[in-house]
Amino acid sequence: MTAGDVESLRRHGFSDTEVLDIAFAAAARCFFSKVLDGVGAEPDQVFSNIDENVRRALVVGRAFDRAP
Repeated sequence: MTAGDVESLRRHGFSDTEVLDIAFAAAARCFFSKVLDGVGAEPDQVFSNIDENVRRALVVGRAFDRAP
């Protein structure tokens, strides 16, 4: 996140505490994605059963967008 991102979130009405929560959530997601990449994890059958819109949201920026 940049200072500009923080200011944009503040303009949208988020408090400093909420901005920090957003930053933590984004960092956690990034960390988890890197771990999955590092261990070569691939989606399983359960993933293919998730609602398509949710599945698409989960794979944003990922090398795969397919269900097994």
